[in-house]
Amino acid sequence: MTEFNPAVQSLLDKVNEGFNEPLKIKIDDKKSGILRNENAESNIEPGGKGTIHILDSTDVDYSLSHELLHILLQELNYPTTGTAVHAPETEFNDQMRAIAGGLEAGVVHTMVAGWQHESGLLTDEVKKMVRAGIEADITPETTTEDDGNLLQRILTLLDGLTVLGGPENDLVSAWYSEYPTALGIASELWQTIDETDITDARGYRSGIVKVFKKFNEALQPMGASLDFANFICVTPVFSSRQLRLSLNQLYLLQDSPYQSDKPNTTAYAALGKSDGQCAFVLQLDPDETNPEYFQQLYAKPLSEVLAAYGIGYSERK
Repeated sequence: MTEFNPAVQSLLDKVNEGFNEPLKIKIDDKKSGILRNENAESNIEPGGKGTIHILDSTDVDYSLSHELLHILLQELNYPTTGTAVHAPETEFNDQMRAIAGGLEAGVVHTMVAGWQHESGLLTDEVKKMVRAGIEADITPETTTEDDGNLLQRILTLLDGLTVLGGPENDLVSAWYSEYPTALGIASELWQTIDETDITDARGYRSGIVKVFKKFNEALQPMGASLDFANFICVTPVFSSRQLRLSLNQLYLLQDSPYQSDKPNTTAYAALGKSDGQCAFVLQLDPDETNPEYFQQLYAKPLSEVLAAYGIGYSERK
């Protein structure tokens, strides 16, 4: 039986509390000598069962703790990103979801790396293997124009910065000449996350929304502006007091520019009055899209609206 670092074993025990039976840990023999997120994968099944598969055992404690912390955040019902609408163009839908997921990962992995650092897992040797994994996944820039790989470089470097300690760390000094444009943007995203307290669910959600906005701001000179606010839902976080407020005190319902994923319904995005970000989408039947219905809907307590439409949320303790 494999013995894990005591901190990792304690984390495993904590995560197992959320399952009907202990997670199965499968460890392959392959050792590449570099660390990537893809070195391990999780499969959570209905019924409280799951498996973590370490595909590359270069550093089992690092890869296992990475997967466990992802699962723990799910158990704690931390916010995540998703969609309830789509555009006619499949490529647009896929790209929006991928970019949103990559930016969300920057926030998630900041928390993951923080735990790993506090637990003594991020040794100099481990960081060098992480750096090697980052550099293996992207090519150096050869032009100031987007060569089709800029986005991948930005998201990959952001991931690296979360583990290696930011753009001022000596471990990333070579990146300034290898990936100058992508590193500049990734550093802005990292700084946005670093300046946000993401230790609780509310701050975590705020970090995701802020990094969406910073991404658009950073890429504006290139003419890029992605509609995260309307297309991507970021799970809302409420206090018990907010759940008692009426819908219109916190949200503006806006007819979505996209098509509802639920057939024969119209999508209305609930945009937060404080941040402008879609928190959830109401998929309304034709008989629910009249002024009288909206007036009644806006006046209802938020908790009733969420329950009526099966909207998930995280509650602040």
